[in-house]
Amino acid sequence: MINKKFLVSELTGHRRRTVVNIGLVALVVAILLCITMLAGALKLAFQAPLHDIGANIIVQMSGDVPEQMAGPVLPCSVAPITEQQSTDIAAIPGIRNISRAVLFWDFSDEMFQIVVGLQPGDLAGPALLRDAVTRGRMLTGQDRSQALAETVWAAEAGLQPGDQVTIGGRPFTLVGLVDASRISKIGTANLYIPLAEAQAIISSAPGVAKIHTFTPKDSNLLFIQADRDKVEDVAAEIKQLLGDKASVSTPNSFKELLGSLVSLSERFSGIISTLVFLLALLLISRNAAAAIRERTREIGIMKAVGWTGADIRSQLFAENFLTIMLGTALGLLLGAMMAWGLSFITIAIPIPWDMAPTPHFLPGGGQQLTREVHLQMKPGLQLLLSACFVPLVLGLATVWGASRAITRLQTSEVLRYE
Repeated sequence: MINKKFLVSELTGHRRRTVVNIGLVALVVAILLCITMLAGALKLAFQAPLHDIGANIIVQMSGDVPEQMAGPVLPCSVAPITEQQSTDIAAIPGIRNISRAVLFWDFSDEMFQIVVGLQPGDLAGPALLRDAVTRGRMLTGQDRSQALAETVWAAEAGLQPGDQVTIGGRPFTLVGLVDASRISKIGTANLYIPLAEAQAIISSAPGVAKIHTFTPKDSNLLFIQADRDKVEDVAAEIKQLLGDKASVSTPNSFKELLGSLVSLSERFSGIISTLVFLLALLLISRNAAAAIRERTREIGIMKAVGWTGADIRSQLFAENFLTIMLGTALGLLLGAMMAWGLSFITIAIPIPWDMAPTPHFLPGGGQQLTREVHLQMKPGLQLLLSACFVPLVLGLATVWGASRAITRLQTSEVLRYE
């Protein structure tokens, strides 16, 4: 039976030992929480640019530089993806949905325009701008010769819904304005038109025909939704299917742009946290066992006055249980405070130029686009359970084993220990 008065006096009477034990447990829990959540936050950060547009894979084909910047042309980095290639990609196991788009530059005597052709009902890509309409309405599947304009660009050009714009020599009526800043900068443009009309413009453009064969069924930008656990495998199959000129981007592609240091830190964060965690647990076990050995004479006296081995083990077990629980609570609090502080940190995820191409000779054309991402420090249920129960199980197992070894000794033997 546990003596509660003796339990309290032991914890308060040996303050240094109690504080050290609680501190070690708190350190274990806080380190485990912080490092693991940081690794998870980095992983989410690298997914953000593609998550914004509802995809986890983007596919493009590397192209050649247009011979002349006149009329509709494909950007320097983007070549056609044939209808058959899109069909073959859709058949790869693990792919749930493909959204196709056509991205092109339109040079006219009056202005330069970046244009994207989209399917309004798509589940990924620029079609998600339907949630970013600021004036007017979104395009529909029945629209012909109608367009959306990006809000800032339209203001600079003095355009509003109802006005007409010329794209590829054809008139289009603006039906709405969209704020493209609400989604990733990938595949964004000044003007958005139905996919079929963009395909028709590019397939008949002389500047495109000189370099590429582009049919009215082709595209040059694919936004793919794949099973999360198969993303890299699917990307590898797409790369193999399309060949060396294929540009297949996944969340790992953005991680690589930040350099080897970030990549290594995320890759080895699990190993680092495991090593630190095991080291801290080793210290807890060692400290718990040492604390039992230091109390050998005290245990001998307890046996001499009538305490049984089971009584002593239960008492020691209760003392350490309370210590570990207090340390776990403190560790959770410290870990939460550290995670809260880290959540204010933002990292800039670079957006490759070929995902949002702008001619280098235009103002801002060579500027590195980025997606600012706040670290999302989210503890999972499995992490919380590990942080709470692993120190408890290991610490109490150590106490139980050490106390059994001592309580098995005869009282006369125990009292010889100094």
